[in-house]
Amino acid sequence: MTQSHNRFAWLGALLFFALLSQVVLTQEIMAQSPPIQYRLSFRQAATHRVEIEASFPTEGAASIRLMIPVWTPGSYLVREYARHIETLSARDGINHQPLKWKKVDKNHWEIECGGVHEVVVTYTLYGREMGVRTNWIETEFAFLTGAATFLTKEDALDHPHLVHIDALPGWPEIATSLPPIDTKNRWSRQAAHYDELVDSPIVLGDIDIQSATIGGVTHHLATLGADSMWDTPRAMKDVAKIVEMEQQFWGDVPYPEYWFLNLATESGGGLEHDNSCVLMTSRWSQKQKSKYVDWLSLVSHEFFHAWNVRRLRPRALQQYDYNAEQYMQELWVAEGLTSYYDNLFVVRAGLCTPNEYLERLSKEIQTVENAPGRLVQNLEDSSFDTWIKFYRPDENANNSRISYYVKGSLVGLLLDTEIRMATDNQKSLDDCMRLLWQRHRDRGYTNEDMEAIVVEVGGESLRGWLPAQLSQAAGLDYTKLHTCFGLQWNAKNGSNEAPATAMPSMIGIEISNQGGKAMVDKVSVGGAGAAAGIQVGDELIGWGGYRITPEQWSDRLGMYRAGDRVAATLARRGKLLEVSVEIAAARPISWSLQRVESPDEKQEMRWKSWLQIVEPTAEPAAAGEAGAPKTGTGQ
Repeated sequence: MTQSHNRFAWLGALLFFALLSQVVLTQEIMAQSPPIQYRLSFRQAATHRVEIEASFPTEGAASIRLMIPVWTPGSYLVREYARHIETLSARDGINHQPLKWKKVDKNHWEIECGGVHEVVVTYTLYGREMGVRTNWIETEFAFLTGAATFLTKEDALDHPHLVHIDALPGWPEIATSLPPIDTKNRWSRQAAHYDELVDSPIVLGDIDIQSATIGGVTHHLATLGADSMWDTPRAMKDVAKIVEMEQQFWGDVPYPEYWFLNLATESGGGLEHDNSCVLMTSRWSQKQKSKYVDWLSLVSHEFFHAWNVRRLRPRALQQYDYNAEQYMQELWVAEGLTSYYDNLFVVRAGLCTPNEYLERLSKEIQTVENAPGRLVQNLEDSSFDTWIKFYRPDENANNSRISYYVKGSLVGLLLDTEIRMATDNQKSLDDCMRLLWQRHRDRGYTNEDMEAIVVEVGGESLRGWLPAQLSQAAGLDYTKLHTCFGLQWNAKNGSNEAPATAMPSMIGIEISNQGGKAMVDKVSVGGAGAAAGIQVGDELIGWGGYRITPEQWSDRLGMYRAGDRVAATLARRGKLLEVSVEIAAARPISWSLQRVESPDEKQEMRWKSWLQIVEPTAEPAAAGEAGAPKTGTGQ
């Protein structure tokens, strides 16, 4: 045997003993912390139900206390998942004798053990809510969110949790980041603890799985429901570009494997997890460029969360409390800055053009500047009150609140601009994010931590800029954005008026067709409709002395000019009212950012650095041929 063979034999033996030691260690841990096990049966899938049999070791306790979360990390609303549990029973796991139990509050149950070693609880769960935070069960497929599905023993969250699935015959595939218990049986999965179980959604059905190794790690794009409408190999290639870009950005790959769970279920939204994310879209979205870029932006957003918010968390989220709200003021970082980078990585990866990126950025500015709520709620309060406001918008939401996603994204954009201008483009927000990752990954961060890093990276001149943006309910100043990158406004009405002066519409009300009636859905603070006394819930019957239908509203409104007074006939709870509306001046409600005709040298340098535009280079020309340019990232 040669020396190299000896060396490989020695390495093989070392690997064998390391694996053996890991198996022994795992067995010891399992012995010290006996696992909680679940078996899922989908015999009632046609009626959107799953039957779950859960086995809980009693460890000598006289009674055990079970719980199910009231919310799921990444979506900050108490959703009361216990409301979907329909039936529940408990028995001795050995002799199958029934055990006494009672529900002690909305999401906790107490089981009397009676000296048994194992308690088996069987419950039926209803799932027919198509969303990334909930469950959907039918005969074609099932999507399960951990927090909405699994009861657990409250004092055993650190125990292993094992899941065994009895799949329906028409479900050939499973997609989840939960590792298999046995490589020979893909239908049995394991979580090291309850947090991992909650953090690992499961998709069952006919799934197209595309895989690629990027950064030394396997990534899967698992697409369900797209039929023949999606080119999934192309989608995987585009996802790979985003993955590579974000891995390079952070300089770290913190996950062992990653799953993009892509459900083409004619719904929308995304939710991040440690080693996976859920994406909901339409099967038609790849057929239209703008819709496909929307999907790529969603991929970019949720994947960015593998670092920002999953592993790098606001300090208040370092330990999850599944029973109650956890209040924080840093969601502008967790979600807002993630929203800033999602489109930015799409253009940096060469998957949309700079002009398309400016169009998307312009829509974000329009959203914020057309919201009267930007002058009412600041970013810190927007984050803190997410539990009661963000996921529960009503007819007054646009007047009273601002989104930490969209305004947080714009604050990120302006902060990036400030840092680039203060450091002659030597530093950027990218550097701040990497420092935040390096220093606060294990202990969480606060707004004060972010401010300290901004000053360290950008210099003393930036001290106080960020706290002012977070604590004040005010409009944003885009002046430096224009100066930094050579941009200007191009309003649709031909005016270059700054967006902060815009009004929501000529009279500031929104009308919908409800059974043929023109009903007022929204009234904007500061608009002419509000000044005239029009209220949400009013039926608009007449306009200018003539009856009006919902279909006629837009055309009829366009026949009047600023300063005109119009008599409006309303019905409010059955009572007829006459009000006089003075039409307001039509100011621009939509703007587009565009490059100036002749940006200076520094503006051009910062522009290319920001979007990471690669200059085309000439290919060596073949004999008798002109050199063809390469297409760069920004083309």
